[in-house]
Amino acid sequence: MMKRKRMRERQQVPTELVTVEKIMSAPEFALGVADYRAGRPPRESTRWNGNQSWDYERGRAWAAVAPRSVQVKINGRLNPRALDWQDAIL
Repeated sequence: MMKRKRMRERQQVPTELVTVEKIMSAPEFALGVADYRAGRPPRESTRWNGNQSWDYERGRAWAAVAPRSVQVKINGRLNPRALDWQDAIL
């Protein structure tokens, strides 16, 4: 039986407060939405930092619950209807 290594406090990455608008404005969020809606599997080989990976996964999760007719952005700005759907996943 393998013993699990205990994560030491110094190994934890620093956390930071972030807004829903910042998450949903991230290019990785949009990529997660696009990949999910296109039926592509999750990207596993992309070299992102931790936050970028989370933004991508949040985009995929958002796309799983939001109607396909709801765009994340319209004319480069976050769609208020898209923000309404964030409660389902964030």
